[in-house]
Amino acid sequence: MSTGYGVFEDSVVVGNYRIVLEKIEEGVVKYKRYCGNELVVSKTLFKPTRFELIPFYPVFLPERFTNYILVKFDEKVYVPTKGEALIYVEMPIDIAVYVYGHYRKFSIVDVFTTNDVKYALYGVPDRGIVARYVVSHPYTFIPEPELGKATVLINIRNRHDDWIEVGKILLDAQILRLFYVPGTWNAYTQAITMAVNSPVTATIYYGRRIEPKARRIHDPPDLRPPRIMAKTEMLWGIN
Repeated sequence: MSTGYGVFEDSVVVGNYRIVLEKIEEGVVKYKRYCGNELVVSKTLFKPTRFELIPFYPVFLPERFTNYILVKFDEKVYVPTKGEALIYVEMPIDIAVYVYGHYRKFSIVDVFTTNDVKYALYGVPDRGIVARYVVSHPYTFIPEPELGKATVLINIRNRHDDWIEVGKILLDAQILRLFYVPGTWNAYTQAITMAVNSPVTATIYYGRRIEPKARRIHDPPDLRPPRIMAKTEMLWGIN
């Protein structure tokens, strides 16, 4: 029985879900996921070598149509002229089941969530961005790790010539990286810098991991980071 992210065998309970691996014959495994007593996923896999639970980007359910995550703060953060503020927020993450075969190649056999899935529009109707939506408290300390959430460290830098009010941040899963500590439900993103340029605009930069013991997930090909430095522009409000 697994008690966190990483390799599991036979069966594992994740929130309201139960995952069972049944050996049908030599080299053949039946993967099953239950919600209560209801079977919701069943797949047959040939010659798998191991299975892993991995924290995953929250943009694939019910299907993928955006790369963005919008985190709304339940309290506004005020930063003085040319000042900085360090905060932590919690971002929703889904859970992926990776199956590995020979030559260390992997495939994602299942993706599910322990969170309510909500989306919202950031910006104006004709040019805005649809994003996975969550409300989080802005902490001044690292919050207690929780299943289905990743800790995000944000350094808010006020480049404006007056006080600024910050109430949300927009993140791009195409640039964002996820990390986890095996055997726990601890998950993290890399450090984020939010450079506020005006009362309504900001530029988001993506830095290095914040937890040295955390392991970076193996990204699927369509979510591997760009080779050049990338950033996210918030053009339609920061509060």
